[in-house]
Amino acid sequence: MDQQMDIYVNEEGPFGYSGKRKSLAKSSENIYESLKSNRTGPALSVAEDVKKSSCRAAAVCLGVLCLLLLTGLITLVCLFIKGNSEWEMKMVLLHNSFTNLTQERDQLQTSFTNLTKGRDQLQTSFTNLTQERDQFQKRVEDMANEIIDFRKKLQDQYNKQGWVYFSGSFYHVSSTKKSWQGSRDDCVQKGADLVIINSREEQEFMRRFPKPRWIGLTDRETEGRWKWVDGTLLSQSYWILSEPNGHMLRDEDCAEISNHLFNSWNDDLCNSEKFWICEMTSLL
Repeated sequence: MDQQMDIYVNEEGPFGYSGKRKSLAKSSENIYESLKSNRTGPALSVAEDVKKSSCRAAAVCLGVLCLLLLTGLITLVCLFIKGNSEWEMKMVLLHNSFTNLTQERDQLQTSFTNLTKGRDQLQTSFTNLTQERDQFQKRVEDMANEIIDFRKKLQDQYNKQGWVYFSGSFYHVSSTKKSWQGSRDDCVQKGADLVIINSREEQEFMRRFPKPRWIGLTDRETEGRWKWVDGTLLSQSYWILSEPNGHMLRDEDCAEISNHLFNSWNDDLCNSEKFWICEMTSLL
């Protein structure tokens, strides 16, 4: 208070009023600036530090974000390039597969075409063969009918000459008597030979001729070894009980059918004169 009063008094004094007032004003301004600087100096410093820290943090975050974006971009580019390469590889593989499948399809189409042609040719050949078969079968049937007709005519002709047909052969029974060799010679002159009995059915057929008749069986070459006139050895025989016995009593080397029994063969002297039976094998 005393200073203020002194200052005021000095301002109010008549001497040096303006100079003292100016100096007082300057002093007051200096004091205000000093107080102001003392009050705001530390606050401004802290604010500037905070602002700088925030800028640094923002810059760091921005840098990190940029780095992350760059990393992500590079990763995306790498993935895109890798995916594009894999896609291109798949496209190449698919193209190759498509090309191979196209070639296989063309080959299969060609094979199918060839098989179709072959099938058509086979069908044509089969049709032709069927027609030829039918024609051949018709010719065979015609020939068979002709053979039957010819056989009937031949049988009729042979029947008129005294021949009898049975199971593929014609048989002629003589009306005169001759020796075994004379009988055979007569059969040969007729284009036949003495009968050869090869089956039970033929033996049964011979029973229709009950009189003793020469057959084409002899053992003149080797005693006891009976052979047919065609050179085959006797296998199935129909001898009468105790026959043949020519080697025991006399030289009976020729065979005859002597009676109507089923087992009716007998051996006798070849010079004996008997009826005989000729057999001529039919070619029809």
